[in-house]
Amino acid sequence: MGKSAKAFKRPTKKQKETRKETRREETKMQQSIAESTPKSRAPSAAFSKTSGGGVTKAKSSRLKTRLAAARGTAGAGSVGGKKAKTDYLKLFDKKTSLGLAIPDAAPTDTYTSTQPGAGFIEDPHSWVFSGSMLSTPRSRIAATSVGQLAFFAGGMLDNGTYTDIVDIYNKQTNTWSVAHLSSGRSSIGAGSVAGRYAIFAGGLDGSFKPMSTIDVFDTETGKWSTIDLLTPRGSPQILDLGSTTAVIGGLSGDLQYLSNAVDYVDSELDITNATLQLRYPQFGVAISDKTGGVGLFTAGYQNNDPGNRFNDFEASNQTTVFSTSSTSSASFVSDQKFPYPRWGAGGAAANGVFAVGGGHVFGDASTGSQTTTVDRVDIYSAATGQWSNSPLELSVPRDYPLVQAVGDYIVFVSGTDQSKDFDILDTRSGAFIDNLNHKPALYTLRSDAASTTIDNCMFIVAGGLVYQGRNATASVEMFNACK
Repeated sequence: MGKSAKAFKRPTKKQKETRKETRREETKMQQSIAESTPKSRAPSAAFSKTSGGGVTKAKSSRLKTRLAAARGTAGAGSVGGKKAKTDYLKLFDKKTSLGLAIPDAAPTDTYTSTQPGAGFIEDPHSWVFSGSMLSTPRSRIAATSVGQLAFFAGGMLDNGTYTDIVDIYNKQTNTWSVAHLSSGRSSIGAGSVAGRYAIFAGGLDGSFKPMSTIDVFDTETGKWSTIDLLTPRGSPQILDLGSTTAVIGGLSGDLQYLSNAVDYVDSELDITNATLQLRYPQFGVAISDKTGGVGLFTAGYQNNDPGNRFNDFEASNQTTVFSTSSTSSASFVSDQKFPYPRWGAGGAAANGVFAVGGGHVFGDASTGSQTTTVDRVDIYSAATGQWSNSPLELSVPRDYPLVQAVGDYIVFVSGTDQSKDFDILDTRSGAFIDNLNHKPALYTLRSDAASTTIDNCMFIVAGGLVYQGRNATASVEMFNACK
């Protein structure tokens, strides 16, 4: 006899409430879009993968533990600035899954939205908000921009699988299109090379194994290709230094846990490698000021006992300064110390001013003190080569904030459930602007979202988790400072 059919289970009250909240959020976003967007074709089934796979599955029962390790967050048992020793070796013990070949031609499916049009609106209170939607709700998306294009690649779906979807927004034509990475993955490093290529480097597959693939989109030809990192890793950090791009560190998948590898990608897509000269391997924040050819790799956390089966993670004060010369070569020095070591900070740079803000410090279990989210912003000056002794403050504490440069401003948003407002640092005055009218501000509170800036004047926030992390969203919020 065959297997009997499973009995129908009515949804619980909590499940019903969650579904209602999701529908309400999507309805509100659609209404916002309708106010600023002419009627157009909604994303259709064409945006879903219809053949060949390309989406890698992960078992959701192990998801939270592994993602916490990938982000470096700590649970119970944290002491001081350290995380209790944990055996993470099994996080990377599965075989790599196979992926699809990416298409050779530019994507054809498009949908439209309206955006105003170059110059810069100096008053942030006058930046123009509009809404749109990704083709598929998801979190942990890798985002970058090249020229007039913004890319939102990969990530994790609500069902715990990793996707190969790439949503591409064209600012010039006000259209969206959909392409696909060579395989579904998350924890991807996204960046640009020589103002021409968008790259999506490394990441973790469905078995949480680090990958070496770099998917490359050529904005001049509209074609995709792949190259490979010399060292596979998940969550590598990207520094666009103008003439070359550095792919730094990440999750190594071995007993070192954190990688010290650096792969340089030049304008010909040739790759050379180096090793960070650090006392401890570090998972830090990468911040680029490509117009000045300077970048920082700083903060985050380090492994004080590499090679041991049990990690010894601690907030890091290590800072590496990258720079390029007119010959396109890159160099780095590691003699600066981050003033206030912490986990979960974010950063961006404008006018040679590097701002690293937010994050958290762990409490001391022996005294019962709690983990604390911070509002501190540390400033590094490319002109002096020094960290400032006078840190600034955000309006609210933020953990893993989204941070982008928009014109002469550095914008901090998200990373808190206390406020939807932006914290906007004017790098010319060295002070945050007043935001008493709560504008600009996010429409929807979210975490694990992606952000990027097009043309240095359009700030975009996309995807992420809503309702205290219960659901992924497809909503996109655009803040246009372009004239």
